[in-house]
Amino acid sequence: MQYQTFLSRRYLKRRWAPWAATVAVALGVFSLISVMAVMEGFKLEMKERIRGSLSHLVVKGSAMRLLVGEDPLLQAARQTEGVEAASPFIETLAIYKSTVLDYCILRGIDPSTEPEVSDFDLYLLSDDEIEQLQADPFRMLPEDRPPPDPQRVADVFSLDRRRQMLRWNLRGDPGLGFAEEAPPQGLVVGIEALRSGRLALGDIVQLSTYSPVSYEPRIGKFIVVGAFQSGVYEQDQRWAYSDIRALQQLLDLWDEEAQDMRISGISLRLADYSQAPQIKDQVHQEISRRMDLDPTEEDAIPWRSLEVKSWENQRENLLQAVEIEKRIIAAMMLLIVAFAAAMIFLILMLLVIEKNRDLGVLRALGATRSGVVQLVLKQGMFLCITGAAIGLFGGWLLTENINEVHESIYRATGLRLFPPDIYYLEQIPAHLRWQDIVLVCAPTLIFGFFGSLFPALWAGRRDPIKALHHE
Repeated sequence: MQYQTFLSRRYLKRRWAPWAATVAVALGVFSLISVMAVMEGFKLEMKERIRGSLSHLVVKGSAMRLLVGEDPLLQAARQTEGVEAASPFIETLAIYKSTVLDYCILRGIDPSTEPEVSDFDLYLLSDDEIEQLQADPFRMLPEDRPPPDPQRVADVFSLDRRRQMLRWNLRGDPGLGFAEEAPPQGLVVGIEALRSGRLALGDIVQLSTYSPVSYEPRIGKFIVVGAFQSGVYEQDQRWAYSDIRALQQLLDLWDEEAQDMRISGISLRLADYSQAPQIKDQVHQEISRRMDLDPTEEDAIPWRSLEVKSWENQRENLLQAVEIEKRIIAAMMLLIVAFAAAMIFLILMLLVIEKNRDLGVLRALGATRSGVVQLVLKQGMFLCITGAAIGLFGGWLLTENINEVHESIYRATGLRLFPPDIYYLEQIPAHLRWQDIVLVCAPTLIFGFFGSLFPALWAGRRDPIKALHHE
């Protein structure tokens, strides 16, 4: 056994002060690991929920002119390699009036093809689920739900469903101005609009918006026939879906020049989303090529400005905000690790000062300067590595059992550290990546190394004769 190892063990066994630095390092690593795991889990959960309500890619026209040529647009997209499905949509801002006056993002979809490009059929709620979710404002969809059925989307917008809702709303009173045989068009709203009392199933809703063609205000009446829960609070409160054909009529989207209805764009599902950048360029090139064809050709698409975006591009600001927040928190938490390194530095400096004579004796007995440097450096790195290992293990343990710990705190104190009504999550998401482990441990070891190096170098440069003479 080298004398450096023997003396380091002897000193650390007899002193408790150095272990304070180990505790500080452990707390820093523990905090960093826990926070970064929760932030990463929250980011992944949010991305999954946003992606479910959007398609992989979207082809959109300008807000005022929109796109024309729905059939050739869908054909061009579906013939592009890597595209599994395509569906048209219309999107506009509308003000609705029922018991209250509020606004919504109104989205017109094709009920028969929308389930092929998004998870709308997965988010669509049955009447029993709507009752359960309204009864409990914090409840989310259970994981053991039946598999999604695309036919449910068509059924909820069907004439039979609209008649059923109108019949339930009328209850023998024809005062609404609608006959059961000709009910208003269907509207599917977010569950939060029902929970807040703004809307209810069967409500007749007056929608007010404007036509991007004539620039005139347009007003229509719809009936609430269903609800969805995407897991994104803003969408569940502000989004509403209707049949695309009903919305085209409401907005008066007939294009005289092209003799066709306009659409906002088409949604695309890809076979492999990792190929999205390449497929996005291919779709843009194919549609642009068809727009350059002679208008008399069968595959020609009337020219309109367009852009192709992925779902991440559409929510880029939100996703970047979460990533930036994670980095800021990590940078702030690194201050704890820096403080722990400073503690190691101070403790080792005190050690060198306290053991001045002992170090002089070691040098007099033949210890080299490098040997003294290794002696002090080993003590500092042992404290740092031990603290990092304890913190890493504790952080991993908390990450794996974070929801059980949270429930224990809630039962003991009645305090929810992660309120469902704020974060819209029943459980705390946590995901520990090896990249985050490296990102935490590497700075910790670097700080610990430099916190140990300077006292070690100072100890190695001590003159043994002066040290012995001083004593």
